Amino acid sequence: MNKFLVDTNVLIRMLVKDDPIKFNTIVKLVEKVEKSELTLVIPTVVIAECCWLLKSFYKLDKQKITEYLLDVIESENVEVEEDDVIIALRMYSDKNVDFADALISSKSNSKLPVLTWDKKDFKSWNANTIFQKNYCSCTGSTTILFNRN
Repeated sequence: MNKFLVDTNVLIRMLVKDDPIKFNTIVKLVEKVEKSELTLVIPTVVIAECCWLLKSFYKLDKQKITEYLLDVIESENVEVEEDDVIIALRMYSDKNVDFADALISSKSNSKLPVLTWDKKDFKSWNANTIFQKNYCSCTGSTTILFNRN
């Protein structure tokens, strides 16, 4: 079976259907995927780009974006670069955060805290917070460490 990396423009054309020729080509591609003739691999950066583009340019809401992307990702013969993407998409949909922060949080665990000044976004996951004053002695500023629950 052949494997191909999928670029952002392919997923976007499939959703917005703004180019009939490209959309028809994608339909044929999807048929090959459904017949197990092809496997599509979607890089994490492509998911991030899709979230940003669909929200900022096409003005779709996060729930619709997540629904669309999960539908694609969870299809047979479609793989994601990393499983954290699925958790991150659900966080992105449910919380008032962008996909990048959701992805960082999904990769975090008690052994690997997130180093950030962006308390507002990470707090929305009810994360454990640890304040370290002057953690970075070079800046003398307050640095915040979060562990995802």
